[in-house]
Amino acid sequence: MEIRHLRHFLAVAETLNFSRAAEALRMSAPPLSRSIQQLEIEIGDALFVRGTRKVELTPLGHSLVPHASRILQNMEELNRDMRRRVRGHVEVNIGMRSVPPELTRALTEAVHHAEPESDVRLEPLDSLTQLEQIVSGKLSLGLVNQRLRDRRLEYLPVLREAPGIALPDQPRFADLSVVQPADLAGLRLLIQPGADPTAEALEPIVRSVREVVQVSSDIVGGLSAIISQGRSCCLTLANPTAPWHKYLAGDGVIVRPLALKSDSAITYLCWRVDRDRPDDLAPILQVARERFATPVDL
Repeated sequence: MEIRHLRHFLAVAETLNFSRAAEALRMSAPPLSRSIQQLEIEIGDALFVRGTRKVELTPLGHSLVPHASRILQNMEELNRDMRRRVRGHVEVNIGMRSVPPELTRALTEAVHHAEPESDVRLEPLDSLTQLEQIVSGKLSLGLVNQRLRDRRLEYLPVLREAPGIALPDQPRFADLSVVQPADLAGLRLLIQPGADPTAEALEPIVRSVREVVQVSSDIVGGLSAIISQGRSCCLTLANPTAPWHKYLAGDGVIVRPLALKSDSAITYLCWRVDRDRPDDLAPILQVARERFATPVDL
């Protein structure tokens, strides 16, 4: 029985969908299906009931889930311990979205305070990718603005920022101190990767704007150029030090605070619960909980 077979099995068991599991594993569905079949042949019976509309675990599959989870967890702990012994220090990989530099400095200082010999590596990733990599063990910690209902993950609020909206620099917007959803009538709302236009807090805005358009932010200055033309707006943060604020504000674009039911945008420190142990992340998380007992307000 190979470790990769168990990893593939758990991915399908968690999603009950071969296509989604293959996507999460960064592989195509046919090799994943063959891997599961190989595992079933080795075990001697079916682990899944494959229907035309859905996939379900068999009783044997259900019984394998806790054993496979424990084996993979032990393997990950073994790998981390061996890497620590080889390097002689703790390696902490932290995912980060677009957050003010004050936050990453504070978190890095907390890690070094708990583990003075630690090697901290920051990896810029969107929140959903971070959450996937925290679950898979590729990231130690993450700074995310979205949460999944996953019992393996825990969250600590570390940053609270006021929401803002980037608007064309026109008199009708420049004179506003706070933007109400009704003020956006007739505009297109540009939604960046990772933002959720179906979020409850955004409902009044989505109802007010002319249309919602999913965009890519890969081109530097691209969103600002679109907004400056006068027909579009984009969610951002009112905090002038926020990277998204700096990225969008400029010639032809102004940023104003946005009135929402939820009056703040929260960034969370996230980690996998079973890594909160004395021989792993526990010392770092203890310092982080003390440092961020109250979220930073910006």
